[in-house]
Amino acid sequence: MSLIEIGRVRGGKSHKSYSVFWDSSSREIYVGYAGRTFIGKASSAQEAMHKADAWVFDK
Repeated sequence: MSLIEIGRVRGGKSHKSYSVFWDSSSREIYVGYAGRTFIGKASSAQEAMHKADAWVFDK
């Protein structure tokens, strides 16, 4: 697993900032929430950021 931090997203309710990690070989997305939380898969880093942004919206 070769995770690369590709950016940060901000929670909609808490306004906290979370790191976004993406593994380009397995296409897995992780968010730095309670450690590193797996949130799904994405075909590109841009798609990973969009999915992470949506996932943290209620956090």
